[in-house]
Amino acid sequence: MARKQPEVTAQTRRNLIDAYWELYSSDTTGKITVKMITDRAGYNRGTFYAYFLDIQDLHEQLENELLPSEESFEKLKEATVSKNSRDILEIFTQLDRTMGAKLSLLLSPKGSLSFQSKVKSTLKQLILKHLPLALMERESVVDYKTEMLCGIFYETVRYWYDRGNRQFTEEEMTTLMLKTIFTGLVES
Repeated sequence: MARKQPEVTAQTRRNLIDAYWELYSSDTTGKITVKMITDRAGYNRGTFYAYFLDIQDLHEQLENELLPSEESFEKLKEATVSKNSRDILEIFTQLDRTMGAKLSLLLSPKGSLSFQSKVKSTLKQLILKHLPLALMERESVVDYKTEMLCGIFYETVRYWYDRGNRQFTEEEMTTLMLKTIFTGLVES
């Protein structure tokens, strides 16, 4: 039997995830069935099970795609250390363009608590992994500071999406967040 081309396999998987997302974001959460997903994507049930164990597995794979990656964190770290606002802005803007609608829903009160927890945990792990060794000597203090930083970042982005990201553009939001992180609440 001939093996499917990797591009076809990847596209089929993507089509199933996209079909699930359309259903999930249309407020039919909890009522979504494999049949609904496969009908929308144009495949049969067997195809679904070739890629996913069940709907929960599909949902977890979707969430995992949205978590901060090592690569994006590395870029963000470099831009933050150099205080390069333009690079930081570009990272956030690109994330918002590619994942904004999904992040907005999953971070909202109607979203996924498991995803929200995974975002904070992944962000914290990435920050701790990239800390200079000298800072790790005071591990308990660093743990608290990292938790605070993750909380600030996560809650700010979640709040911005929850408010419909209309009050500020990506650039204004990023500038405001950076100013607050670097100078606190008092404007300088």
